[in-house]
Amino acid sequence: MNVSELYALTYWIDEEIRQTEVVNRYQQLQSVIQRHTQPNQQKASFEQEKENLFSVLKDVALEKLSKDQITFLEHLGIAEAVGSEGISSVEDLLFRNVIDVANTAQKLANRIQKINEGLTKSHKIQEGLEGCVSYEEYEESDEVLMRVSFTKRAAISNISDLKTWGGIWYEIGRGIAMAHDSSPEDVRVIGATKGSIIIELAVAASVAGTASTIILSALKVADKVLDIRKKAEEIRGMKLKNDKLALDLEKEAENEKESGIKDISKVVIKKCSLNAKQEGDKITALENSVKKLVSFIEDGGEVDFVIPEDEESEEGEISRNEDLRLAFQEIRQLESKLNLLTENSAQQSE
Repeated sequence: MNVSELYALTYWIDEEIRQTEVVNRYQQLQSVIQRHTQPNQQKASFEQEKENLFSVLKDVALEKLSKDQITFLEHLGIAEAVGSEGISSVEDLLFRNVIDVANTAQKLANRIQKINEGLTKSHKIQEGLEGCVSYEEYEESDEVLMRVSFTKRAAISNISDLKTWGGIWYEIGRGIAMAHDSSPEDVRVIGATKGSIIIELAVAASVAGTASTIILSALKVADKVLDIRKKAEEIRGMKLKNDKLALDLEKEAENEKESGIKDISKVVIKKCSLNAKQEGDKITALENSVKKLVSFIEDGGEVDFVIPEDEESEEGEISRNEDLRLAFQEIRQLESKLNLLTENSAQQSE
């Protein structure tokens, strides 16, 4: 996460957490439940306070954040207290577990304290960065930042891996850029980090939109393929004399992948309004991009996106990047689901 993103996150926290009075809604619910622990106090319903809290939590705009910003929000102790995760955890405290009123009140108090500590840290960061942050190059150019993470089987461990994945990403960028009448040079490398290698690419919003369509579809295909392969592993675990069914399922998984790649290509070609007779070279390059990007995702590589904030029009029109943000949010949700399935599958096979 660059400094500009961190600084922007502190203002997001002000707008989405402070100004919506998330802490106050938590406190109101905790106060009513606390009264239930006192023997001489009349027991009051907390239904209204719960609904008031949930109303605020579900409107927290997490989709505006990048993956790195959400991770930092987790470190601040705020992410798990808002959005659908926050609602689910409060429901667990109130209903799904055996109700221990004193324990519930204490856990809510702990959560409130944690959020307040996160808000204090965020404010200090904002004060420290005030006047020190300038716009990133991609923000000034009204571009979208694509943050490509080379992880798991897509990791870069040596110079040979670097050459291989560099070539693959050249083909991915070239195909998508050509579909938008651009060149590979228009996909600019503007940064890189060490450790788990991440490369930052600045691209036009149209290119990011096409990439997000491919990635989202690829994740859905990967979800199906992983489910089929999981069933094949379960059958192998039964140690049947005839393993034909398991082999058939493995073959079906490969067929599903190939079929998925073809379907994704058709959707993207149509979205980019490419003419097969007049733009065959673009279609070929784009199909190659789809195939390589799907393989990158299947190998565990990840792509995140950072979109500069749009200035709201006088009529308060919806941001022109809203569709992109919603797509990126769905991508992160699917990535989290697949990571969890992969981890569970790995643990079961051990």
